[in-house]
Amino acid sequence: MLGQDVSNTPEAFERVRGAMLQLADAHCADATDLRHRLTYANDIDALWYLRSPLMAAIAARRGESVAHDDIARVTLLFSRNLSGVKP
Repeated sequence: MLGQDVSNTPEAFERVRGAMLQLADAHCADATDLRHRLTYANDIDALWYLRSPLMAAIAARRGESVAHDDIARVTLLFSRNLSGVKP
């Protein structure tokens, strides 16, 4: 799942969401509010902005290095034309 490119399709959106939920489950399953926000995000932009809280939650439980590596892989999933944001 991690490391795949994303185009503007529902399947691509779900791949990104799935990767982020996978990280949340693996590293911070107790962060129910974050998991809820990831589950109910309604577009790719919302997921983009949830990277920061996800990184903070992982860093608090597993350390900054692990969090940085995980979020870097998630960032690669986002398209380069995501609302002008360039990963």
